[in-house]
Amino acid sequence: MNKFHQAVICLLLILIVQVGSSFSASPDLLFEAGNREYLDGNYVEALDRWLQIEKDEYQAAELYYNIGNAYFKLNELGEAIQYWEKASLLLGEDEDLKANLTIARLKLVDKLEEEVRLPVWDWFDQFRSMLSDTMLTTFAIILCFLLFALLSMRKWITKRSKGKSTIAIFAWILLVVLFLDLGFIGLQMKDDSAKREGVMIAKEVEVLSAPAMGTGKLLFSLHEGTKVRVIRSMTGWHEISVGKKKHGWVQSSQVGLI
Repeated sequence: MNKFHQAVICLLLILIVQVGSSFSASPDLLFEAGNREYLDGNYVEALDRWLQIEKDEYQAAELYYNIGNAYFKLNELGEAIQYWEKASLLLGEDEDLKANLTIARLKLVDKLEEEVRLPVWDWFDQFRSMLSDTMLTTFAIILCFLLFALLSMRKWITKRSKGKSTIAIFAWILLVVLFLDLGFIGLQMKDDSAKREGVMIAKEVEVLSAPAMGTGKLLFSLHEGTKVRVIRSMTGWHEISVGKKKHGWVQSSQVGLI
């Protein structure tokens, strides 16, 4: 066998190994392998398969839901709630997911006092949730176009004509609706910047007044599974708020971001 044939065989072997490794690492195959391990009661092995998929920045509601199930079976309440919350962001309203979260929250140690809200604000939030960013932006563009068209038409109508006052009324209406639409866009942007949430994944977490061990004063403690809002972050630390007017600093390793 000459050197050329040897080089070809080596190249083919390398290609076979690469194809085989990429095939074995296929997200679909890993997902199904995790499902089989889970059904056999091998929750650690199932979790390992599914976390391999997540490491490749693969996002799917079914993946997060299964990871949450595996963590719950392993009595890791914080991680279970974290991944079920992540699944909820992609899946929306789902009865099984909602039931799982309800059961998990019954096991929480922290019973926090929530802010009292009037029902009208809940209705307002439900209405806003129906309006996507794309919908609001498209509507604003259409309103601007209609407003420009009306103002252009007004120039061609004589002062004595009643049509000019009618156009002015419609123009004012469109202007008010446009400002309302821009207001909704502003609220959406504000909410998006404040929507960073996390879940306590450590058994017990000390919430400090400053982001430094030994210098920050202990404000209160939180326990595994408690959901918090992340206000801001710095190296190794998150400033969080929870419940009614309670906030402080925790180590970032103790919070699983949603």
